[in-house]
Amino acid sequence: MQAYRIKTNRHQNIFIFLSRTQPKKKKIMTMSAECTWFALLPIALLLQTAFSSLDFPTGARFAVHLPLIYQPGFTERTTVLEAAGERQPRFAAAVSVEAGTRGYYLCSLVVLLGNVTVWSSDQPIQEFAAGRLCQVELAEDGQLRLTDGAGVAGWWSATAGLGAKTLHLDSRTGNLVLLDDKKHTVWQSFDKPTDKLLQGQWLRLPSYFTVSLTKFSPAFYSVELDGDRIAAYLYFGQGRYSYWELIPSHNRTMAFVGMSESGLTMFDRGRRPVAQISPALKKAEPVRFLALGHDGNLGLYFFDGPNNKFRASYKALAFCELPLACGVHGVCSASGSCTDFSARGVEPAQSGTLVCNATANNSSVAHDMVEVRGVTTVLKAASPLANVTVQQCVDLCLRSCSCAAALYVEDNNGIVTAGSGVCSHYELTAGVREVIGGSDDSPGYRYWVKVLKGRNCREDEEDYSATNAVLTKILIIFGTVDVLGLLLFAGLSVYYFFRPHKRAIDKHVTGEGEGAGHGRGAEEQDGTTNIGG
Repeated sequence: MQAYRIKTNRHQNIFIFLSRTQPKKKKIMTMSAECTWFALLPIALLLQTAFSSLDFPTGARFAVHLPLIYQPGFTERTTVLEAAGERQPRFAAAVSVEAGTRGYYLCSLVVLLGNVTVWSSDQPIQEFAAGRLCQVELAEDGQLRLTDGAGVAGWWSATAGLGAKTLHLDSRTGNLVLLDDKKHTVWQSFDKPTDKLLQGQWLRLPSYFTVSLTKFSPAFYSVELDGDRIAAYLYFGQGRYSYWELIPSHNRTMAFVGMSESGLTMFDRGRRPVAQISPALKKAEPVRFLALGHDGNLGLYFFDGPNNKFRASYKALAFCELPLACGVHGVCSASGSCTDFSARGVEPAQSGTLVCNATANNSSVAHDMVEVRGVTTVLKAASPLANVTVQQCVDLCLRSCSCAAALYVEDNNGIVTAGSGVCSHYELTAGVREVIGGSDDSPGYRYWVKVLKGRNCREDEEDYSATNAVLTKILIIFGTVDVLGLLLFAGLSVYYFFRPHKRAIDKHVTGEGEGAGHGRGAEEQDGTTNIGG
């Protein structure tokens, strides 16, 4: 095993390791140090481009030493495999290093088309943090892996024991392939897309590809391809929110998708096309790839030769349809501009300040719910609540630890009954836009945000907790009055029942004592019988 070191323009040490059989001993002439250097220079240059071809053999390792002192913002890409020829842009495989957090560097194996990364071993949920060394190697057992040089592997191809002998880069498609000794495919990058699909790439459904909002953000976008639809999602916290979808007509089922220069085509099990995403112009330049951008938009891109850059020939979403067009504190207007929630007299509570409210009527709770009129959101919750009232929808959000906003749709195409609707809860106030053709009093959508108590500055806005508290007090007062009224009625009833009866008894007793003789005399004169006389 021999190692060759090459200095890059960033003063980083790159080591190439190659297994070589020892040649037979021959008599050689001794040379001075200067002569030795000039004699080895062509060999060093040859070794520097030894892998600037399309193959990386078993037993080879390519290592990049990182700066001894952590440098924030540091980035480096060093080519491992590169397609030959004059065609521009060309594909290349490289080791990519960039400064991460906590003093580490993120290490990944990437495929480039020009200066655009079209595939990466680095995933939003699987990142490899290296300390001092980033090394790619194809082990003798056929495992392709990234290590830190100390035995810690941060990524691997899971091909140990499958007979992989060579890592090959397809110069036409950009597919990175592990081949066995019979040139059969053992593993390929086309089966593990990141945020782009390339010409010639086929996927069996279901499949998906993702992209992070930012390099260090836990939230990410995902395009998920299933048999009945293709949909784009925003993952944030524990929530998954859809914001775009494509459903084939006549409920046809998809089994494969394939990329060509005309766009992305969906096929059924018989390889018959059922749907397509294609450029807006019929005579557009050939499509080089489909990409999921860091803004969550899905687009088709072609190469603009005169300007030497990629341009979009198709975008799935307009600006206000993007999930984070105006961030988490803005509203996208019909004109395509952003205004802050504060311009509407509302200041949403930060997600880190959300707490659990025991009851909506408790005076000690930290939050209120405030309605932002005339707006909706492009995000669709995974499991909305149906047949609930607006009070129930808002109260449930107020009591939830993670709910930051709620959307209440009063009319769901006549499916729901009067006085009820569909309620969706959100962990962030994102994707908010004005209702097209609506007004502040538009009855279709009612969007509520959670705010800290005392932070709402709209005098005409309805304070849900305050209103609820007032209603509760009114109910208590009227309930007390009702109880007192019932008690008064019961008392009067008892009084009037017993008081006349007592008068009748007293009168009867008085009559017997004072006029007994007169009564008897009268009765005798009338001829009536006097019993007991």
